[in-house]
Amino acid sequence: MTPGDDPSASLVVYVPFPMLHAALDAERLAGIHRGVEVLTTPFEIEHELRTAMEQDPFSDELRARAPELTDEQRDAFARAEVVFTLDVPMDLPPKAPRLRWVQCIGSGVGQYVAARLPDGDVVLTNGAGIAAVPIAEWVLARTLQIIKRLPEHDANARAQTWKMALGGNLSGRTIGIVGLGAIGREAARRFRAFGVHLLGVRRSWTPGAADADVDELFGPDALTEVVARSDVVVLAAPGSDENENLFDEALFAEMRPGSIFVNVARGTLVDEAALVRALETGQLSAAAIDVARQEPLPPDNPLWSAPNLFVSPHSSASGERYAERAFDLFCDNLARYVAGEPLRNVVDLTGGY
Repeated sequence: MTPGDDPSASLVVYVPFPMLHAALDAERLAGIHRGVEVLTTPFEIEHELRTAMEQDPFSDELRARAPELTDEQRDAFARAEVVFTLDVPMDLPPKAPRLRWVQCIGSGVGQYVAARLPDGDVVLTNGAGIAAVPIAEWVLARTLQIIKRLPEHDANARAQTWKMALGGNLSGRTIGIVGLGAIGREAARRFRAFGVHLLGVRRSWTPGAADADVDELFGPDALTEVVARSDVVVLAAPGSDENENLFDEALFAEMRPGSIFVNVARGTLVDEAALVRALETGQLSAAAIDVARQEPLPPDNPLWSAPNLFVSPHSSASGERYAERAFDLFCDNLARYVAGEPLRNVVDLTGGY
């Protein structure tokens, strides 16, 4: 039976992530299902632990570090049928026997493997698309910053030095988008306005397939060809096991000399030592990363001092109306859930996306 079979039946929705609380609209939720009860006891996991959970989801050491649930949190998870959040505890099903669906607000889902949702027959949907536009804007901004030599202009201005530093043109260059999902697609659409040639790599490619947002579409087997042809390579692929160290010494060596690398995927997709060497040798002219294998990045990590590497702390998304956009997606999916219809953005945790 779906909740829609009895409009007055209780449907307990737990929203533990504090950032989402201000966006909740009780009247809108009641319009979807009259029996909705919303719980808002806060629960969140520190970013460092969350990142570690993505990379080693079955670690006993991480389970020892995980925060103990309070009585209020334990009660909320035990009562919840639906959870709308960024974080859930490890090994969740025994703690949430009534849970049937988790709507997360990010696109990455590695941490939910640690929650063992499939053990409880719990459906997971992610937030793919919520942050796609701001992240795509960030990709374009970083690329233009590098090509136009804006950091040199700023450094000269701070030193009160009048020194010409002419940049190049984005127009006419070839851009390779590795991972043509929500983020990669929005990036491609923005690059197109600059008169570039777009190459896209998509896991679900079939021979002869095309895509309106790129000029040429390829499957994963053609990755070497794509990076060899590209002046700028944007990595926006899922952080799955099969993509571990996707960009390694060999692949960086195949990239066009002097090209630019931008990573808005996950740090695990990149051999970071190989990235540093590619920058040191000039194989890459510059790179921009918003993610790292270890977050926060330790002060002694070589990435900090790598030449022409622009590092930011997982900040390519925008907080501007993020919670509201996430709530819009949740409401759409909640209406589907109540009606017994297929949900958007369903994730296969065995594949990582």
